[in-house]
Amino acid sequence: MAQVIPVRILVIDDDASVCRKVARWLGGDLFDVITFTDPAEGLAHARRAPCQVGLVDLRLAEADGVEVVAELRRVAPRMRLIAMGAFPDAQQVIAVMRAGARDMLQKPVQEQALREALQRQLAEAGLSMRSEGEFNRRVGTRIRVLRTQTKRTLADVASECGITAAQLSQIELGKSATSVWSLARISSALGTPLNEVLGGL
Repeated sequence: MAQVIPVRILVIDDDASVCRKVARWLGGDLFDVITFTDPAEGLAHARRAPCQVGLVDLRLAEADGVEVVAELRRVAPRMRLIAMGAFPDAQQVIAVMRAGARDMLQKPVQEQALREALQRQLAEAGLSMRSEGEFNRRVGTRIRVLRTQTKRTLADVASECGITAAQLSQIELGKSATSVWSLARISSALGTPLNEVLGGL
């Protein structure tokens, strides 16, 4: 069974339907999502258990979204913050970015735009993979691309690494994990340093 690397997402939005929708979208991606319609409760949670990413509505009934972002930045400086707003003006966008937001999503939030913003923030924080299976797929894709670029066959690379072509195929498809030693041999066969094979994954 894949080992899950937990990524905790904090959502502060006084519209309960938005909270439910975001939680439903991201829950299927193995995110640990916690939502708050009360910004004070969301801030209190962030003080107790900082999350990797925070989503904050700019127009909250009981608080200024920019001030909430600034406070989250203060209590959880490593949290990646994404603001959400319907037709925010330029001054508001500038203010929330200065307060600590790293991205801005237009409301109503679209699922694909949300996923892309999260992936950008997680990648910048070095948390772009959330499970062992996803990591294996990324490694496999990188190896396949490098092998294709060097015009090497599966059989050639596998033979040089001391594994079968079938084993290398499974690695490239992300269906099989591989040891660091095997990865080192594969990267050597491809003429690419191991740190470049794994870089950015």
